[in-house]
Amino acid sequence: MSYGIRYDLLSEDRIKSVLKSRFIPQKVYAFWSIGTTNDFAYRMAQQGDGDGTLVIAEKQERGRGRKSRTWDSPFLRGLWFSLILRPDLPSAKAGLIPYLAGVSVSEAVESMLNIQPDMKWPNDLLINNKKFCGILSEVDFNNGKVNFIVLGIGINVNQLASEWPKDIVKTATSLRLATEKKIDRAELLAEILLKLEENYEHAKIDGFEGILRKWKKRCSKVRKEIVIQQENQRFQGKFVNIDEDGCLLLKYENGEIKKIFAGDILY
Repeated sequence: MSYGIRYDLLSEDRIKSVLKSRFIPQKVYAFWSIGTTNDFAYRMAQQGDGDGTLVIAEKQERGRGRKSRTWDSPFLRGLWFSLILRPDLPSAKAGLIPYLAGVSVSEAVESMLNIQPDMKWPNDLLINNKKFCGILSEVDFNNGKVNFIVLGIGINVNQLASEWPKDIVKTATSLRLATEKKIDRAELLAEILLKLEENYEHAKIDGFEGILRKWKKRCSKVRKEIVIQQENQRFQGKFVNIDEDGCLLLKYENGEIKKIFAGDILY
């Protein structure tokens, strides 16, 4: 029993022992517990840590998602990590990085577990209409360009339904619940980092067109009628595309196209 527990710990040595990628991660910070991996990664990026630095924790005390929403990050149950990226991008293109992350997580899950998640705009991944992965991107700009991006990814891996309150079970799931088997978190992390590296390198050379094409292929809401909540407003129309800056294009009944920068798809 004790050996199994040690084996599942995401130590720096354990992570490096299963890596398939070449340069992600360049450096690893591995914690038992932390406030949030994004906050620590942001500080390290400000201090000069390089492209591909990984910050990972077994538990987050103050895990958060978009709009400062709470993200439950229990000990030894998921993957809670952040990457420092320094892409050569203008400020307007920073919103494309979460699409790259979503595609990479999806490809890793498909490859390892033979499940294809459904992308939910702007930055969630679902299985059977329940969320198992969220992405939080925080950006530092300098003179109209991206200085660095902290890419936070939270994945429910081995949680059981009995571990969650009833209200969470209605909207959340884990890979263990979806597959009915315990997942090796280190192996899954290695597969995700490999896909991230491959897609990141591809985007540097060829741009994000291919990434957006992959994302749209995995999103069941594309070409469907949707309702988006944005602050105190709701917009209804057809989800026709994602533009070159990562904005959702919504088509009204009268043919007008509205560009949506942020919001939540309600249905």
